[in-house]
Amino acid sequence: MPRRLFRKIQRRMPDKGKMSAEWYLRPFNALLHDPGLWSIHRRGVTKAVAIGLFFAMLPIVGQMALAALVALWVRVNLPVAVAFTWVSNPLTYVPIYYPAYKLGALLLGIPQENSGENPMSIDWLWSELVTIWKPLFLGSGILAVVTAATGFAVLNLAWRLAAFNRLKRLRRRTAS
Repeated sequence: MPRRLFRKIQRRMPDKGKMSAEWYLRPFNALLHDPGLWSIHRRGVTKAVAIGLFFAMLPIVGQMALAALVALWVRVNLPVAVAFTWVSNPLTYVPIYYPAYKLGALLLGIPQENSGENPMSIDWLWSELVTIWKPLFLGSGILAVVTAATGFAVLNLAWRLAAFNRLKRLRRRTAS
């Protein structure tokens, strides 16, 4: 089951032939021909998911580029690492970063005042940016580590269970 899911994800990503033809990726052509970046196996995909989830939880610019660079460095599935950074998108910013800010503020002991303004609105963000960046980055860092570790463990377990069930079905078919 996990292998089929990741094959679907990989089909939606550009293939390595098209990527190597792009002018801005030519310096990386030697790296992009590594088969480990494109193969779908448990170790490569679970690590790629962890990398993608880690960078998705950080409130930084260039999440996809950073995930791609780390995937190239670690030599894990590149499309999966990039695709899992899409967990954070404009629809999920508030559900991800507001609890991260709350966690960081709690750990730093920063009192959370409840003004009449809507928290996490653009006006509030610009006026409070100086005071919220420390708790936001602390909470996001903790959330990134926990989310990446959880994603890695859950996917690894799901992949192993699927392989075990496939082997069990195969043994039942050959025994009959």
